[in-house]
Amino acid sequence: MSEDRFLDRVRHDARELRYDAGDAVLTRVSARIRERIGQPTVSEFLAAWFRPLAASLSALALVATIGLTLFERSEALAMTGDTVEVSMGGDVYRVAD
Repeated sequence: MSEDRFLDRVRHDARELRYDAGDAVLTRVSARIRERIGQPTVSEFLAAWFRPLAASLSALALVATIGLTLFERSEALAMTGDTVEVSMGGDVYRVAD
């Protein structure tokens, strides 16, 4: 054996770096508690409400645009396409194929 205590010094220096599960659990628990207790700022509060609202309104606008486009196309096809006119009791009804 040698008199050099290199490995003992390395073990001593590395003692601080060892993983201790108890410390990590305490840190996580305390962080979760602080997160739940802390009140959101005004910008966080507005962002939490604005993002879903903006997504809902944009989805509604997209559906409305698609619906209007399909409605106008079907109306244009009915006007220019083959239509059958039926006259009953003085009223004229147009039926598209």
